[in-house]
Amino acid sequence: MPTVTFDSVWYLPVENTWGDFTFLAYRDKGQLIVHDVGLQYAGGKGTVYIQGIWRVSIGKQGRDDINDWVKVEYGQGQVAYFADGSWLGWGGLLGGTRKIGAAVQRLAGRA
Repeated sequence: MPTVTFDSVWYLPVENTWGDFTFLAYRDKGQLIVHDVGLQYAGGKGTVYIQGIWRVSIGKQGRDDINDWVKVEYGQGQVAYFADGSWLGWGGLLGGTRKIGAAVQRLAGRA
């Protein structure tokens, strides 16, 4: 599988809740690279490597009832969320998050 790179990706390490008291729907914004064995997310707050993906789903999460998010379940019950953050978030509404989901879905079950 070829490497796929997505720029302007929103990242959440946990589901957003109203108790978070944060205005933004995401915790970090950066670049997501989908390799043949896992994901690499590099944002302003650091880099995250994800391997051992066993489930990928797309849908609403937490308090964000506007944007779809790609939920990645991996390892020993860990989770990460990604969404297309291009065009101030409109990229996700125009199908960008679904493209991320399709690329990541190919890794599910390869652990």
